[in-house]
Amino acid sequence: MIHGVRDGQVFSKHHIPADQLAELCSGGGGGATIRTLWTAQRSRRLLLLDTLRRTLDDPADMGPLPSAATAWAAWAAADEAAPEAVAALLLHPQVGSWGAYMLRRKRGRASSGEEPWVDAGALHAIALIAMARAKISWRTSVPVRDGKVMLPTLGMADLGDRRGASVAQAWCTFGEISLRLGDRTVLVPADPSAEADGWWPLRRLHVGGDPALSVYLDDIDPFRELADPVPPDRLDAAALARWQTLLEGAWAVLCRNQPENARAFAAGVVSIVPLPPDEFGTTRSASTGEAFASMMISPPVDEIDLAVSLVHEFQHIKLGGLLHLLPLISEEGEAVHHAPWREDPRPLGGLIQGVYAFFGISDFWRVYRYGVDGLYRRIADFEFAYAREQVREVLSTLRAAEGLTAVGRQLVAGLSDRVHSWRDELVEPVATESASIVCASHRAEWRLRHVHPDADQVRSLAAAWQADENADRGPLSAAVVPASATVRWSLVWQQLARDHLVGRTGRSADAASDLALLSGDREAAGEGYRHAIATAPGDPHAWAGLSLAITEEPLRSRPEWVHAVCAALRDERIEADPVAVSRRLSVLVPSLAAPVGTEDAFDLDEVR
Repeated sequence: MIHGVRDGQVFSKHHIPADQLAELCSGGGGGATIRTLWTAQRSRRLLLLDTLRRTLDDPADMGPLPSAATAWAAWAAADEAAPEAVAALLLHPQVGSWGAYMLRRKRGRASSGEEPWVDAGALHAIALIAMARAKISWRTSVPVRDGKVMLPTLGMADLGDRRGASVAQAWCTFGEISLRLGDRTVLVPADPSAEADGWWPLRRLHVGGDPALSVYLDDIDPFRELADPVPPDRLDAAALARWQTLLEGAWAVLCRNQPENARAFAAGVVSIVPLPPDEFGTTRSASTGEAFASMMISPPVDEIDLAVSLVHEFQHIKLGGLLHLLPLISEEGEAVHHAPWREDPRPLGGLIQGVYAFFGISDFWRVYRYGVDGLYRRIADFEFAYAREQVREVLSTLRAAEGLTAVGRQLVAGLSDRVHSWRDELVEPVATESASIVCASHRAEWRLRHVHPDADQVRSLAAAWQADENADRGPLSAAVVPASATVRWSLVWQQLARDHLVGRTGRSADAASDLALLSGDREAAGEGYRHAIATAPGDPHAWAGLSLAITEEPLRSRPEWVHAVCAALRDERIEADPVAVSRRLSVLVPSLAAPVGTEDAFDLDEVR
């Protein structure tokens, strides 16, 4: 529930029914729940516009354009004449992105490099569309960015002038919009989805029957991405056709495997923004609560890849809507937590976002795998087991964490109950073991890269090693320090596991130890990793692999301590066997010898 205060009186703004909150807290959410989120979004957008109205009060904000007050008056007139039509414009995702961006810019936290009025002047374009929807004639001016004017929900007019920012005249008559710059005039077609001279429509993709899905494929709006304005990146006919085909396939998969979730998706998603391909060849996706109902996705590999991305981002959309109603954390805390799907340490809020999305991914694979067989079933089993173990680990961290609100704890409990109900799901043993290895390797390498043992304690332990001491050194401390990653180290194990499961072993000799570990030959893997460490003592991948091949503590659960002591000994020109160092550390610091299971591996009492 959102509360407000007026004249000292507390009043309720929005209420989410208990059953709908329970749906969201268990990872779901049906049509009624999505409608509740939309209702809250309308109020939030009105608050956003009202904040902008009070913020855009400097004449310089609009530069050569009419005043902001002129646009607000037009918006109000249109809203009174055609409230439903104007509400649909208000709720367009990119209108939310624009509003949030403008507030950041006014507060000094963003800049597109353009004069302020070029960004703020989009207000006049939005007011123009509102007046056209209300069938009220009106004239104004709008900013031109690199010769183009974006009209949210409609499309982009190309006025041809590439000399930077300029001002176009704009008007609407009987619902039709025209724009003029110099001697060039562009008339928005009566059917805005039609191509025309100087006009790029905001294209829609329509797929399915019952339920049907209709979404914008937004490749032109300057405010379609996460942060600053971006230029249009118009898809050609082949790329557009590929998106249509892939979305048809992905939607069929979702409707067949998760029909209720598909119905909610159709009601809760408005826009898909194509992102450029990822430099690592992986499919990227993202979303932001400011653009509720929009998701950004890079070109997917196939329809299944797209279906997973759709599920992933829809979970973020639902959670974003819930967060606009109720807080889940009372204190964010520092970014010190391990997230199995990220290479960097994360704060509590980041963990919640990730676990909610990966819960959806895990549930998708759980159901999908029953419709395939052979190698496809093995891969689907792996994807389910992999995502399930990732989610289990983070839910364990969240259950032990301080800083969650009552609703945050309800969400963690709801997801935990759902995941616990999957404990008896049958998964091929090879797929399960591969998933466990990939998850464990990520935990180990993350620790090696980010958990920094106390330097004085490391030197003391190295000295004790040299002196052959066995005295208990007491508790240890370490710090989680973000490291800038220049390579996507987390992708290596995932791809190796998938190759192993389908019998692709034609990898270089560098992967021999990894493949031996995946095949169950821990002895060969351990020897290989020892050799790799002797050749490159600082290689975190080799250290992580050795921690999996060698089953004793503390090397297995706290490899960063063994690595740090070995490094200190090398500084003294002493080459020590990592396994021997691990055994000595278990005597010097008995707490390091305590086995650490997956679920409490990151309750790091020693981390400060």
